[in-house]
Parts: sequence; structure tokens; C-alpha cells
Amino acid sequence: MSAVPDAAPGLEPGPVSSGTFRAWREGATAVTYDAAAVPVGATAEVSVNEAAGSVTVKAELAGLVPGRKYGAHLHNNPCTADPAEAGPHYQHRVDPAAGPGKPSVDPVYANPANEIWLDFTTDAAGTAKATSVQQWRFDAARPPWSFVLHAEGTHTAHGEAGTAGARLACLTRDPVPAYVNQPGRG
Repeated sequence: MSAVPDAAPGLEPGPVSSGTFRAWREGATAVTYDAAAVPVGATAEVSVNEAAGSVTVKAELAGLVPGRKYGAHLHNNPCTADPAEAGPHYQHRVDPAAGPGKPSVDPVYANPANEIWLDFTTDAAGTAKATSVQQWRFDAARPPWSFVLHAEGTHTAHGEAGTAGARLACLTRDPVPAYVNQPGRG
């Protein structure tokens, strides 16, 4: 399993993470769970820029299926062999009705202003870029550890808000020492 805060005290997700999707293996940072939708060899780079009171997340992808729509979000936990272990979407205001095995589907919480939604459609070459800008910052005590690609665009209706179909692939954000991202350090 990849490094997580509990298993690696003093680490946090770094500002830029990238990887080449492969089948799961121990220590993998970029995993494809469905090679027909996210081919082995496809790549992703996710960058996070936190400024005073805001966060901008950008994703750049290549080698995906041309002309296909994907849902994409930041999730709470690192990638593992089990797609579900990446946990739920990161939420700025956490849905109190959600819990383990019960994702948030309330549009009050599962929406593009409270989560990081990076849905995209690839171009004819299988590449895409997506950006999410929020007027809040990540909670340092529970940062998002992964970027997950889903089979569908993200739904918004009550009872299905935030859902986007099967988890196709996962990129764990690179861990760095917590002090690196602090002003005047690192």
C-alpha cells in the first residue's frame, strides 16, 4: 500500500504528482483497473496550488481512449489493488450522512463547489486537461491522497449526486515531508 498519513507520519501529498498507469503491483502509484478504458501506458499529472483562501487543481492526461468522457475527482485515500479503498471524494464540508461504504449523494455536499470535480472528454489523440478552482483550501489534517478516473461524467441529481460509475484508474499523490509546503521551509 502507498504511504498514508497514519503509516508515514510527517508526510503529506506533494504539489505535483504524475504517473504511468499499469496493472496493480505493490508500491504502484498509478493503477488501471480497466485497461480497455484506461490503457496500460496512459499517463496523468495532477498539480495542486494552494494560495490564500483558494486551491487550484489541474489534471493533464494522455494515452486514454479518444473521444471518451470520464469522471474524475480527488479522493481521500491512496490507491490500492481494490478501487474502493481510495475512499470517498474529498469534501471541503463533509457530508455527515456519509460514511464507510455509504458515499455522499446529497447535492448539498456532493457538488463541484464542495468537491474537486475534474470531468473531461478526451480529444482525438486521447489527451485532455481539466481544472478546478475552489475558494477554500484543503484541510491539512485530512488531505486528498488520490486522483480517480471514473466510467461516467459526474451525476448531479439528488440521490446520485457525485456518482460517476465504476472506478477505472487511480493515481496516488506523491508524499512529501509536511514541512516542504510551508512558507519559508524546504
